[in-house]
Amino acid sequence: MLSVFAIYLALGAVAGILAGLMGIGGGLVIVPMLVFCFTGLAMPHEHIMHIALGTSLASIIFTSISSFMAHHRRDAVHWGIVRRIVPGIIAGTLFGAYIASLLSTNLLKGFFGIFLLYVAMQLLLDRKPKSSREMPGHAGMFGAGSGIG
Repeated sequence: MLSVFAIYLALGAVAGILAGLMGIGGGLVIVPMLVFCFTGLAMPHEHIMHIALGTSLASIIFTSISSFMAHHRRDAVHWGIVRRIVPGIIAGTLFGAYIASLLSTNLLKGFFGIFLLYVAMQLLLDRKPKSSREMPGHAGMFGAGSGIG
């Protein structure tokens, strides 16, 4: 059991270092590593991708809370934006979890692979979003929140 814990500890450290160096989310690194680990632990194949994604998202909750608290201490949280985007985040989270529960592990792997290719292209092309001072309306905020969720 201790060796499994050490593997997961190393996994988290590697994901954190790579995410910090490349400026990407840790989930992009953690999910494939968890799939590899879970396969080695002989978990049921039909649940591996669901468990890997869920585990990654659960760990992100803690880092998000920590980051949120640090921004709040610096008075850098725009509460008006938070109130407008949270309903979309909640709806997107519930809808995404429901859809994921209907999909097979292989289909989820395919979607995740396509997402990885998209992120890789963004990194290779060094694409950055255009800065804008104008916030989207309610529908735009709900849509953005749903995509985040």
